[in-house]
Amino acid sequence: MFIKRAWIIVLLYLLTAGFNASLLAQAPTVSASVDKNKILLGEPVLLTLEIKAPPGSKIQPVKIDTLPHFEFLSKDSIVKDSAEGQLILRQYFRITSFDSGRWAIPPIVLNAEAKTASVLMDVVFTEPFDPSQPYHDIQDIRSIPFKLGKQFEKWWYMIALLLIMMTLVVYVMTGEKKPRAETKAYKSAYTRAKQQLAELKKAQVPESRFYARLVEILRAFLSERARVNSLQQTSGDLVEKIKPLFNDGQLYQSLAQVLSLCDLVKFAKYDPEDAEARSAYEVIDKGVDHIEEGIRNAAKLKKDEDRRTEMIHKK
Repeated sequence: MFIKRAWIIVLLYLLTAGFNASLLAQAPTVSASVDKNKILLGEPVLLTLEIKAPPGSKIQPVKIDTLPHFEFLSKDSIVKDSAEGQLILRQYFRITSFDSGRWAIPPIVLNAEAKTASVLMDVVFTEPFDPSQPYHDIQDIRSIPFKLGKQFEKWWYMIALLLIMMTLVVYVMTGEKKPRAETKAYKSAYTRAKQQLAELKKAQVPESRFYARLVEILRAFLSERARVNSLQQTSGDLVEKIKPLFNDGQLYQSLAQVLSLCDLVKFAKYDPEDAEARSAYEVIDKGVDHIEEGIRNAAKLKKDEDRRTEMIHKK
């Protein structure tokens, strides 16, 4: 009887143990790990939570607000996976610490039956000193000369050349272009005098200005062409100076009368008729032609005379 009861107790114990083992096998588990157990102050470390559960289980990520002596830098991501017939959920946290010493990341609870083990962490100021290493004295700061890499140096020269060319092109295209100085065609004293007389004839100017302008044109022509400087002399003095330039006595007398008439009009002592103005213009115009012709003939005669003299000397 006793043996029978013992077998019943053993059988019940085995059934209970198997049932509990089955339940434990189906219950989710959670574990915590770090990528390094020793860090410097403020150095980041990766904390990984891994939850394993049977397929079809509804797993919720663990919510962690604070960890003693540690600070969260970021809560990176959640990754779901499956392996060996189990559903796996991984959570990644990036943490650090500014408290030196040995600290433990406390157990992280998933539920009443599942929680992580504590994780020890060493937080230090510096790496441990190794007395076997050679002593390094304090050195002065050394200046390293700047030097471009060979590959970059080649491109640098090309870029600099391109920038210079672009600058020149922009300057040429946008720079203010100075207007070219117009080359004035040379005009002889005779040509200018005739042109000025023609312009005076067309211009509508007062009589006093008309007669004064006639004398100005004649004096300027004589000064440049015949070297007769009379700008500071009276009309009477001018008449005496130009007498050698005239072969036509009647034209010479007419020119003398016109110069005298111009003086009278200039000082408002005489009011000439329109016909007299036209006559005065024609006399000055003919006088310029006569003087130019005489100067040209004299120059031609002198040239012929020089040529004959040269031929005589050659003989």
